[in-house]
Amino acid sequence: MGGVVAFHGDGVVVNIGLQVPEGVPVRLCGSLESRIFLVIGDGCEITLDPAHVRVLAEQCGTALRDTSLVAAAEEVLDEVYEAGAQARTAAERALREAERADEVSARDQADDARAAAREATVAAERAQNAVETAFVAMEGAERAAMKAEVAAAVAASAFERARTDR
Repeated sequence: MGGVVAFHGDGVVVNIGLQVPEGVPVRLCGSLESRIFLVIGDGCEITLDPAHVRVLAEQCGTALRDTSLVAAAEEVLDEVYEAGAQARTAAERALREAERADEVSARDQADDARAAAREATVAAERAQNAVETAFVAMEGAERAAMKAEVAAAVAASAFERARTDR
C-alpha cells in the first residue's frame, strides 16, 4: 500500500492502512441512521454513507479485474525470470562442454557449443532486462495511479464544496 494522504477539509481525521488477511470476516451492515457499517473481523467498524458504498460498488469490477491482471502479469514475470535462469544455466553448461570438446579436438562441436552459449547468454540478459523493465513500469504506474486518485479526490471535493455553496 502506498502513502496515505489526509483530506482534512473532507472531515477525514485519521488515515490508517489496513491489510485484512483472507479468512477474516468482512461484511456491510445497514443502520437506522442511513449509515452503512463496514465491519472487519470483531474489532474494526467503519461508518460509511450510502454514497460511499455506491462508489465502491461501481469500482468493484475494475478492482477485481485489476487484481486478476496483476496476478497474471506476476505469473508471466516469474516465467520470464525462470526462462532466463534456465538459459544462463544452459550457457554455462555449453561453455564447460565446449572446453571438454576442445580437449579431444572436437573443434566443430566446441564452436557450436560456444555459439549456443552466446545465444543463451543474450537470451538470459534479455529476460532479465524484461523483468527489470516491467518492475520499473509497474512502480511508475502505481505512482501515477496514486497521483491520479489524489487529484480525482481533490477535484471531487472541490465540486462538492462548490455545489453546496450555491
